[in-house]
Amino acid sequence: MTRTRNFNDRRRHYTVSTPTLEVDIVEDHAVLLDGLAVWLEQNTEGIRVVGRYRSWAELAARMDHLSDVVILDVLLGDNIPLPVKIRALLSDGPQVVVCSCVTDPAVIRQAYAAGALAYVPKTGPAAVIEAALRAAAAGQQYVPDEIAAVMATPEAAPQLTSREHQVVSIYLSADGRTMADVAQTLGITVDGVKKHLVAVRRKFQDGGEPLSRLALRQRLVSGGWLHD
Repeated sequence: MTRTRNFNDRRRHYTVSTPTLEVDIVEDHAVLLDGLAVWLEQNTEGIRVVGRYRSWAELAARMDHLSDVVILDVLLGDNIPLPVKIRALLSDGPQVVVCSCVTDPAVIRQAYAAGALAYVPKTGPAAVIEAALRAAAAGQQYVPDEIAAVMATPEAAPQLTSREHQVVSIYLSADGRTMADVAQTLGITVDGVKKHLVAVRRKFQDGGEPLSRLALRQRLVSGGWLHD
């Protein structure tokens, strides 16, 4: 974006450049994706949405052509952990602003720990996203009040290892995989799968009764580990 100023005393025109902040958005809901892109372009000065991606795979195919800041959703329907995505983006240059309906303290802490400079709830006003983008472009961390309040709660959410996350992602998938299926997919034994599932259930157990398959899946979805 450029502006022209006329200095009469010199009878010359000087062009003053205003930097443009270029943004990519990764969001699997088309209405939210297009709505946010349109709002940013119509209501902010100097912010331009360059890329709109419906999945992590779409964005990954363009990893060498990303903009200044990437707005990243948490639940994109894949089995790739959020910290892995954030670190992959940072290694290629852009800053990361996470925008999600997930407000689990553990997920938020994971995002900031992995290097995201902001975590914005989808329930907040759109102006908060603008503030987060401008802070991220300047290399500054931004923590909205709503997120600061959530992070202030005691850290009690369980954490999964990479292998545990792989096991539950396959075992609790929509097509109802068996432990044998998981073992064959990951190239490990059925006993190994069983041990990982026991460990995950133990981490998410909050009462005397063992968690059913459905209850375990619901806990993992609410914690941001699985896509609903």
